[in-house]
Amino acid sequence: MFVRKNKLCNQIVFVDGMWGTGKSILAPVLGSFKRVEKQIINHNFEYVCTLENYDKISNTDAKSLIQVMADVSIFNSMISREVNLRPSDDSGFLNNPNGWRYLKRLFKVGDATILEKIKNDKPILQIMSHNIFQVSNLLFDSFDSSIKMIVMVRHPVYMTEHWFNYIDRVGIDLREFTLAKGEKGDIPWFASEDNYLSLNTMDRVIYGMKVLTSMQNKIFTAMTGNRKKQVLFIPFESFVLDPKEWIEKTTKLLKTEETHVTNKVLKKQRCPRDNIHAGKGHLNYGFDKNLAQLSEDEDYMRRLEFINEKATPEAIKVLKNLSAKYNSGYSFPRKMPWETIPCV
Repeated sequence: MFVRKNKLCNQIVFVDGMWGTGKSILAPVLGSFKRVEKQIINHNFEYVCTLENYDKISNTDAKSLIQVMADVSIFNSMISREVNLRPSDDSGFLNNPNGWRYLKRLFKVGDATILEKIKNDKPILQIMSHNIFQVSNLLFDSFDSSIKMIVMVRHPVYMTEHWFNYIDRVGIDLREFTLAKGEKGDIPWFASEDNYLSLNTMDRVIYGMKVLTSMQNKIFTAMTGNRKKQVLFIPFESFVLDPKEWIEKTTKLLKTEETHVTNKVLKKQRCPRDNIHAGKGHLNYGFDKNLAQLSEDEDYMRRLEFINEKATPEAIKVLKNLSAKYNSGYSFPRKMPWETIPCV
């Protein structure tokens, strides 16, 4: 049995969500807050949580491992040992507030002083993850009240294109690092091995979102009242239309404050915006900046047509149910396209 008694990382926040929910918009905003470090992407947190959730490694050993990983991450962040210099990456230093601070750290001497600096400055480690909340019991058991989880959610119709251009890469594309299972390792860890490979791509998308949404709801429902207070769900549409409300909620959750840089970061992320799809996106996952010229209703109809062309009637029923639950589960600053246009 491995044990980690002493802890270096005293505060940690995960910016989590399914693929295509807009995590890369929120993470740099958090990075503009006092004490919050620039987001890092460390898939190992996802791997350990997933393996522990399915009893592939013991809970005790997984806790020790996850605690060591957090300590290593905050130490490395404070000395910029793993600073991302790629200008095109969301987690690159140039795409984050106070980016030059991380370059300056590279040239500072005296690693021994970092422990005292961490103790005094109380930095908040920020991890951007994918689908980790669904298997996050380990995180809450490991970090107790020190962890906060911010989960980005989004209307399922708006996630389908991103998923459609991504999900078939799992286990096939060597640049894709999601845990996979099955005889050939081409089934995402959360999907059913019974029928996944027989589904067309759009059906894989819809049923995948159904599974992860169900897991997300189940784990939150089972949480104690105090633990639920450590979780904040942010609807993408509400955030991009009226970020002020969510800035207040996130600073309160993290017990910190926004800075003079926060509004600059929001502006760079095009928040607030008049049109929910008039932002940035990933070209590899179907984003087309020319589509920002469409009205919200036109864009929503375009997405529905794309889905209806490729999904089976059974999958469309599933998507309709997911959409209805999303509509009733969250509130928005104004009327949304799906409130006047039927899902299918």
